[in-house]
Amino acid sequence: MKFELEYGFNNQSMPKFEQYEIKVINNIKYVVPKVNKGTKTSYSLISFEAYEENDKSLIDFINLGKLSLENKKYTDTLLIEYVNKYGLLGIIHDLPVNRYYTLDTKVILKEFNNVSDVKYYDCFNAMTILDYFKVFFPTANDEEIKKLIEKSNNLICQRSMEKFITPELNELYYKNEKYYEQADIIVNYAQNLYKILKELKKDNEEYIDTSLIEKLESNHIRTNLNYNGVTIHVRSLKEYIDENFKLFAIQEKKYLKLCKHCGKAFTAPNPKTEYDTFSCKNQENVYKSRAKNQE
Repeated sequence: MKFELEYGFNNQSMPKFEQYEIKVINNIKYVVPKVNKGTKTSYSLISFEAYEENDKSLIDFINLGKLSLENKKYTDTLLIEYVNKYGLLGIIHDLPVNRYYTLDTKVILKEFNNVSDVKYYDCFNAMTILDYFKVFFPTANDEEIKKLIEKSNNLICQRSMEKFITPELNELYYKNEKYYEQADIIVNYAQNLYKILKELKKDNEEYIDTSLIEKLESNHIRTNLNYNGVTIHVRSLKEYIDENFKLFAIQEKKYLKLCKHCGKAFTAPNPKTEYDTFSCKNQENVYKSRAKNQE
């Protein structure tokens, strides 16, 4: 399995600032880039090749959830350590159900969104596009946000091919020094992944709380087949963590194959298994034996 940033982006993930800090704005904790006054803001780019088939960012994120549950007073420190290492999650792309949300007047949020006060069982809830951007750009004024949305829409409408849109949108948002992510959203997500993993690793006799697993929603993940296997295209670290978690934690270690004799699909316990039943295997051996005798 191969991971790539959607349609490629010079093999690099979302841009990140060199350092982040916690800042409280309107009684909400945000993870914000540390910008030194009088100096030009600097960026470092994480090579996305380092993420390819690499579970380090996933393991560290699950452990962020575990440690923040056990040591609440150290949560901010643990969070900043993680973000300084891997960057922000790119949650702005993750919550809307509508893929190109800036083209709409309202953003439809997925059920488990952690943004509004509406409970998940009330199903979909929506925010105006302006209010949604204020979640991630809380210090920007209405005019600045409108200009950002206008630039986004121009990028979307001017491009004839979708493969050019996402990388430029990522650069437009994540390189903006006013793009922040709420600390509680990141930490709650890490804690949920840890809790889900605990549920999945219970013994068969124990009750598993499936309501936790239902919160694993991924929007707009795309895949394609190429000469060396299946490629999953992701737009952000959040999507990368989502897909890696499913592959490592949920998917059983079985291989989807086609029976060499009857051609039916089946799951095999190991990659060398060729037949879905002993009957198929025996019949195939009989056919081989007859063919040899005829020769």
